[in-house]
Amino acid sequence: MKRIIASFIVVALVAVFISLDYSRAEGGSYEYYTTHWREVGIPNLVTAILADWRVYDSLGEATLLFTAIAGFYLLLGGKKR
Repeated sequence: MKRIIASFIVVALVAVFISLDYSRAEGGSYEYYTTHWREVGIPNLVTAILADWRVYDSLGEATLLFTAIAGFYLLLGGKKR
């Protein structure tokens, strides 16, 4: 049962990573930041970057860490019978 759950998690993560848009933005990230920072509604460019885009990065890292720990526990951990 543990291997089925772990396999399902792996397949779901692969599907998510395949569905992401990996195309390169025209002009790079600097141009994007300088032209779209007002959409956030924060008057300072640096604060807008920290409050908006970096939050998604941190959320992704936390999700990855949680998934790794859960996968490790499902595959190798758990109660011994």
